Amino acid sequence: MTKLGSEIHHLSVVDSTNNYAAKLISEGKIQNGSVIMADFQTNGRGQRGNTWQSVSSENLMFSLVFQPIGITPDQQIRLSWYTAVIWIKCLHRFSIAAQIKWPNDIFVGENKLGGILIEQQILGNTIAWSIVGCGMNVNAHPELKNTSSIFEQTQVHFKPRTLLNEFLELFNGHLDLLYSNHDKLKADFEAELWGKYTIQQFEDVKGQLWKAKIMGVDALGRLVLEQNDELLHFDLQEIKLKLP
Repeated sequence: MTKLGSEIHHLSVVDSTNNYAAKLISEGKIQNGSVIMADFQTNGRGQRGNTWQSVSSENLMFSLVFQPIGITPDQQIRLSWYTAVIWIKCLHRFSIAAQIKWPNDIFVGENKLGGILIEQQILGNTIAWSIVGCGMNVNAHPELKNTSSIFEQTQVHFKPRTLLNEFLELFNGHLDLLYSNHDKLKADFEAELWGKYTIQQFEDVKGQLWKAKIMGVDALGRLVLEQNDELLHFDLQEIKLKLP
């Protein structure tokens, strides 16, 4: 199996590493396992159409491009779960007690350290390419509420490439988990889920605010909440967690 991350394209500026990776795929100019890394993104993207804000050269922004083996489009949640679990393992190496805020943000306490945006290129009943986009606040963070950085957590400056190398080592080293039993990967994801078994406030698509207990995720990756002894399932377009 190709060692993921053996080829790294390091750019100074790009609109989005995911966009750049998709362009190289369409042109046939990228190999399985390549990484697109940028010092600065002019149009970084996150979930729900949000932008990803970062600070030039201070933080880690990259996309890992690879061809997952035997994972069908209806199983693509596995790639999101796996990437998030690997980030938690990576940050533990830096003595940071991070957790996964559903669906795929990385938090410490109530502050965001980073996020994941995975885009698939599907051919028939296979995932031809998976573009795993990640952004992590290493030495600085945007002047936004509920954000933090690795430096703020550790008081140590790290080169973004150092963090990338640690992530890639772990991503390669635990691939058996990605391709393992679905329930095992789901359980590992839920074990790191921010706010599990606590009551939190949510906003639905109608703008209504209400409270429910976070119970976990279902097999499709939807958030499972408990309200009035009833279990409710939501995808990422249907509900949003409201932090204090």
